[in-house]
Amino acid sequence: MVGDSPRVLHASLLPRISQGIASQLLLEKKACRDLGIPWETALFSPRSSLEPFPEPLNVGPPDLVEARGDSVRERLLTSRRLRRAFYAWLADRESDFDVILLRYSVHDRMQSRFIERSPAFVGLVHHSFEVDELRSVDGLVGQVRSRLESRIGAASIRGADVTVGVTDEIALHELARVGNTRKPMLIYPNGGPDTAAPVADRRSGVVHLLCASSYFSPWQGIDLLLAGLHASSREFILHLVGELSPSDALLAASDSRVVVHGPKTPQEMRDIAQTCWAGISSLAIERQGFHTACPLKVREYLSMGLPVVGNHEEVLPRDFPYYVQVMPDISSILEVVDGWRAVSRAEVSELALPLISKKAIVERFYENLTRLAQSR
Repeated sequence: MVGDSPRVLHASLLPRISQGIASQLLLEKKACRDLGIPWETALFSPRSSLEPFPEPLNVGPPDLVEARGDSVRERLLTSRRLRRAFYAWLADRESDFDVILLRYSVHDRMQSRFIERSPAFVGLVHHSFEVDELRSVDGLVGQVRSRLESRIGAASIRGADVTVGVTDEIALHELARVGNTRKPMLIYPNGGPDTAAPVADRRSGVVHLLCASSYFSPWQGIDLLLAGLHASSREFILHLVGELSPSDALLAASDSRVVVHGPKTPQEMRDIAQTCWAGISSLAIERQGFHTACPLKVREYLSMGLPVVGNHEEVLPRDFPYYVQVMPDISSILEVVDGWRAVSRAEVSELALPLISKKAIVERFYENLTRLAQSR
């Protein structure tokens, strides 16, 4: 190590890039630069529609294009090429770092082999219950992948020096998979902007609610909310920002109080948020097997000055007043939101800032990681 400051590489191998993941990595990169800590953030991915990024991030091979609509065989071949390129790149870089954090890669034998031979202190960063998540998607393919992960993934988890979860629930779940809950673990939650950025307050007497997602997956629970809107005759406006499934789109079209905006840029979403009283987080997180979550969207709502409702426990202090757990129905949501009408945007944003700032989160995590790596 260089003095008391371990050099860290946080590398993410991804066959596809989402805007949320890119946003988190860019926030991390900026936070480490501002803090002056020796930490490199790298994304290794095929060429994507999200490029070019605002600053260099993707170090993946420019000649490899993500295979979305191709056959299963072609996608498997592309994935194998990508993994080989990633671990070759990692082998060339690992001697420059004391600590290597890898975004967990499912059913990846190359990952476990790298961990086994690497002289670095290696941590795996988990964002979900991988076996359960794979089982819930892609039909038969998902079932096969879930079984593969059950057999192959344990070797990587056992071999890692530390298990990192975005929540303690996830980290403990991963350690339970290998029957070793005493193995070192750290929590590294998602974060938001490092400065308070409340939107203008253009609220009227009618409640406006904002629910945003790149794609409304089943665990968002928007279907539960939409299906129950008919139970309330109250006037309100529900703004949906993102891509809906065909069934959810039909439900949304059946109620004139729902406004479907489709995908929007961050600035466009801020414009919509100006009229809103609150943001809505996931309403069916249990569909992923979770009780606790730290969605990026919650951090974005709070940064804009919008209090938030959702059905999950948050990685926030229990006495934080601007996140409240609710049932996935409009009456429960409106009952909570009515109490926030007089709350200022600035108050919400400023109170949340020290809890959600990516810079503050990275600083705490790096301190804990340093202590753990030095004690090995």
